[in-house]
Amino acid sequence: MKKIFTFLFLSNAWLISDDNPNTRGSVDDYTQLKYKVAIVTRTSVPPVIDGIIDDLSWDDAIIIDEFLQFEPYNLEVATVRTETRVLFDDKYLYIAFNNFDPNPESIMKRLARRDDWESGFGSNSDWIGLGIDSRNDDKTGYWFAVNAAEVQVDVVIAGEGHNAFDGTWNVVWESKVSHNDKGWSAEIRIPFNVFQYSKDNIQEWGASFQRHYYGQQEEMQWPGRAKGVRGMVPHYGILKGLQDIPQPKNLELSPYLLQGQTETEDLEKSSNIGLDVRYNINSITNLNMTFNPDFGQVETDPSVLNLSAFETRLDERRPFFVEGANFYKSRLNLFNSRRIGQRPGFYSPESGSIVNRPEATTILGAAKIMGETASGMRFGIIEAVTNQEYGTREFEMEGSTKQEQFLLEPYTNYFIGRLEKPVINQLSTIGFMTTDLRRQGETDAANVFSLDWRLKFMDNKWSFEGQAANSMAGNDPGYAGRFSLSYRDPIWWELSAWGHYSDENFNVNDLGYQQRNNNWYTGVRGKIRRDTPKGIFLSQSLSLRTGLSGRGDGLITRKDIDLDQSNTFMNYWGMGWSVKLNPEVYEDDDLYRDSRAVIIKDEAWESYEFWFRTDRRKRIILRPKVDLSHGEIRGWGSETELELILRPTDYLNIRVNTTNENRPGSMQWVGIVEDSNNVNIIYANTKRQRTDTNVRINLALSPQMTFEAFYQPFKVDMDYVDYNRLVEEKSFNVEPYNYNKDKDFKMNNQVGTFVFRWEYLPGSLMYVVYNLNDNRYYSSADGKWYNSKVNSLFLKWNYFFRT
Repeated sequence: MKKIFTFLFLSNAWLISDDNPNTRGSVDDYTQLKYKVAIVTRTSVPPVIDGIIDDLSWDDAIIIDEFLQFEPYNLEVATVRTETRVLFDDKYLYIAFNNFDPNPESIMKRLARRDDWESGFGSNSDWIGLGIDSRNDDKTGYWFAVNAAEVQVDVVIAGEGHNAFDGTWNVVWESKVSHNDKGWSAEIRIPFNVFQYSKDNIQEWGASFQRHYYGQQEEMQWPGRAKGVRGMVPHYGILKGLQDIPQPKNLELSPYLLQGQTETEDLEKSSNIGLDVRYNINSITNLNMTFNPDFGQVETDPSVLNLSAFETRLDERRPFFVEGANFYKSRLNLFNSRRIGQRPGFYSPESGSIVNRPEATTILGAAKIMGETASGMRFGIIEAVTNQEYGTREFEMEGSTKQEQFLLEPYTNYFIGRLEKPVINQLSTIGFMTTDLRRQGETDAANVFSLDWRLKFMDNKWSFEGQAANSMAGNDPGYAGRFSLSYRDPIWWELSAWGHYSDENFNVNDLGYQQRNNNWYTGVRGKIRRDTPKGIFLSQSLSLRTGLSGRGDGLITRKDIDLDQSNTFMNYWGMGWSVKLNPEVYEDDDLYRDSRAVIIKDEAWESYEFWFRTDRRKRIILRPKVDLSHGEIRGWGSETELELILRPTDYLNIRVNTTNENRPGSMQWVGIVEDSNNVNIIYANTKRQRTDTNVRINLALSPQMTFEAFYQPFKVDMDYVDYNRLVEEKSFNVEPYNYNKDKDFKMNNQVGTFVFRWEYLPGSLMYVVYNLNDNRYYSSADGKWYNSKVNSLFLKWNYFFRT
C-alpha cells in the first residue's frame, strides 16, 4: 500500500508541475497591479439609476477599462471590453458598468434570490461586481454585485479563503440593468453610510471592479489579481478623488410582526413583535441591537447520526449572529454563538425526568458594536440576555405519577469582546479576546481570555498565526495554545505546519465549542497546483497532508496521511480522487462518556474516494462520488453520493444530493454493566445503513419575490450484531458477553423549511415560512416507534426605514 501511495504522489506531482512557473499572462510584475489608480469624480447632478448610461454627469467620469482576466488565462488582457465609471456626491457613491458582448442575445440572465451566489452568480450568469476597502487597511472590504437579471449580492470580506465572505451582511442600495444591441449595462448607487471610513477630508480607498462574461466563462478584474496570492482586499487598486464626505449619523429601524402556529402534541397559536436597530455612531463605528428577536425564517437544522462521545456542532444561520462573526472566529473556538438561545438544560432534576421542555431559550435582547479607533485599533462587543425557561418534571409520589414545573435555565448574560491592532505592517495584527457567561443564582462565572496574532511577511507569502488562551470554569484555570506557519507561492506550491496543546482543565464549552482537552496535535500539509490552462486541463492540484495527535500522557490517538488530487478539464468537466491511511492508534473518546471507561485501541483503516462532475455550465449537472473504506477488524464498507443539479429555466434551480452508506463497525460503545464481580465495559460489532437526501428548490419570480424549499428525508438502520466485554484496556481484546438488551434502532426523520419571501420595499420583507421537523425513532428493545413532531407555519412582516 505504501508503494502505491508513493507512486500516486510522484506521478501526479510530475503531471501538475509547470513547464514555466514564472509565466503570468501579459503582466511583467503582478505585485505592482495594486498601485494602479482609478479616479472618482464629484457630481452636482446625480445620475438617474435606470441602467442606461445616458446622463450627462457620466461624461465627467474617467473611464476605467484596463481589465485583466482572472480566469481562465490569468492576467491576460480581457477578450471583451468593459467600461467602468465612478461618481460621488455628499450622500452616495455611483458606479456604472458598460459591458460589451459580441453575442448580446446569449447574455445569461439568471433570476435568483438576493445573495444566492450559487444560483445567480458564480459561473452561472453574466454579472458585474465592485469591491471597496473604505478603511484602506488591506484587510476588510465590502463587495457588491449585480447580475444581468438585476439580482443583487452584498458581502463583507474579512480575512482569507472561503470563510472570509459574510453573506448575511445586507444593506439597502440601488441597482438597475438594461440590455442593448451591444451588450448590457448597469448603474449602482450606494449610500456612504454603509461604509466605515476615516474623518480625513481627503480620502483614499481601495477598489476593485469585476465582470463575469458567461459566454467564454471568463472573469476579468481591474486592477487584476494573480491566482495563488492570499486574500482579495490586499490586491485592490487605489481609488482617488473622494473629498469632503460628510460623516454619516443615521438610524435604521426594522420593526417586525409575527403571527403563526406550532404543531407539537397540541396546536399552539402565537404572535410576537420585535425590533432591529442599526445606528452609525460615526463613520467607523456601528451599533446593532435586536429586541425580542425571531429567527423563524432561518433554515431548520438538518438531521445527523451522531454515535460519538461529543455533541454535534451546528452551523449558525441567524443573521444577527452571523453578520460580523468572522471578527470573533478563532482556531480554539472560544465563541460558538449557537450557545445563545440553545435548548434549555443547565439544571436537571435529581429524581424523575423532564417530559416536556422548550426547543430554545428565549433571547430577550442582544446588542453588538463594531468600530475602529483613529489609531487603527478595531474593537467589537456582543452582549445578549436570555430568559429563564421551565420544563415539566414527571415523578412518582405515594404510588401515583405527578408533574410539576421545573427550572431548566436561569436568566443568563453573555458577553464577548475583542480588540485587534495592526503591527509591523497593514496585514499583520495582534488581538485580545474575552468571553464571559453569568447565570442568575450561580456564583461561578465562566471566563475565557486569549491573545492571538497574525503576522504576514513578503507580500503575504509567509504567514505565522497563533493563539494562547486561559479558561476559568469555577476555580479551575486551564490553558491552551495553537500556532501555524505557512508559505504560499503565488505560482504553483504551498506548505504549512501547525501545532496545538490544551491541558486537562481547559474548557470553553459554556460559550465556545470544544470536544476534548488534555490533548495535542501537529501536522504538515503540502500542495502543488496549476492555476493556468495546459493541454486538456483548465486547472489541477495535488495535496499531501499528515497529522499526529495524542494525549497529555503521551499516548497517540491519531495518525493520518491524506493524498488528494483534483482536475478541471478544458470542457469544464471535473474529476478527482483521494486516498487516506490511518494506522493503528489508541482511542480515549469513551472517557468523555463515562468516568469508568478506559482507553482502547482503534484499528488501522484506509479509504479510497473517487468522484467526477459533468460540465458545470450546463442546465443538468451530475456529480457522483464513491468512497470505499477498509478496517483490519471491521472489513469493507462503502458510501456513495449522487448530486444532481437541474436548471430547467433561468428562474428555477433544483439541487438533489443523495448519500447511501453501508458500513460495518467494530468496538462501538454500548455501555457499562456492573455485577457483583466486575465492571463490564460492553462494545459491539455493528452494521450501519444510512440514507440521507437533501432537496433544495429555488424559484425566483422576480429579484424581489422568491420561493425556497429545503427538504431532507433521513433514514438510519443500526444493527448491533454481537456484544463483547472488554478484557484488557489499551487493546482490542474482548470476549462474548450475554448483554440482555437489544440496542438496535432505526431513525426515519423528515425536516424541511419552505419560505416565500417578498421584498415589497427596499429592505422591507414579508415571509411566509413552514418549518417541518418530524422525527421518528424505533427502539428494538421496546419494540415500538417514538414520534417527535414540531411543525410550524408563520407569517413574518418587517418594515425598514432610515432616519
